[in-house]
Amino acid sequence: MNTDRKTAASADLAYLREMAEAGAKAPLLGGRFMVWWGGLASLTFLTHWAVIADILPLGWGVLLPMWVGFMVVGSFGQFLLVRTVRRKPGAGSMGNRVQAVVWPSVGAALMAYFFGILAGVYVGGLPAVFFNSMLAVGFAGYGMGWMIDALISRQRMLLVPAIISFAATFACAALMMTVETYLVASAGMFLGTFLPGLWVMTREPKDLV
Repeated sequence: MNTDRKTAASADLAYLREMAEAGAKAPLLGGRFMVWWGGLASLTFLTHWAVIADILPLGWGVLLPMWVGFMVVGSFGQFLLVRTVRRKPGAGSMGNRVQAVVWPSVGAALMAYFFGILAGVYVGGLPAVFFNSMLAVGFAGYGMGWMIDALISRQRMLLVPAIISFAATFACAALMMTVETYLVASAGMFLGTFLPGLWVMTREPKDLV
């Protein structure tokens, strides 16, 4: 009986080792999502800045519909992109499974925070400037997401977007009361999410035949 237990324990350890190695070696498949959300957010932040800086004479009333549209369009694109990952080899690896949980969780937390501020502004008398706090909070979440990706995949290059995101967290918090915070956010999403997403995509395996 002891021999059977030792055999079972050895098999469990071998399985865990195999899972750890698979997570470290399998390419991450989330690059397309980073490109999509990073590009869309960067463009939306840039437009937001242009509106409140009076460069685009659209009026501040366009901002809320623009951000609601951002979430609707972004979520629809996310749904379509998920379908393209299913044929990729390595989708079931530890790294990709962790990534598939971490990033949607970050997105859900940011969406909950946004609607909480929205309710506070329209119901609880919260100053509208609190919307600006979304930027620093969002970059903090993205920085943690990239850090987890770097650790689970053992790809040191992914520490770069994590550092950029944390730097953008600082900058957006420091500039929270200025219009420039949205310009910084646009640059942060482009440099810290869109471009790294392209790099991750170049390392993806080809589709299964």
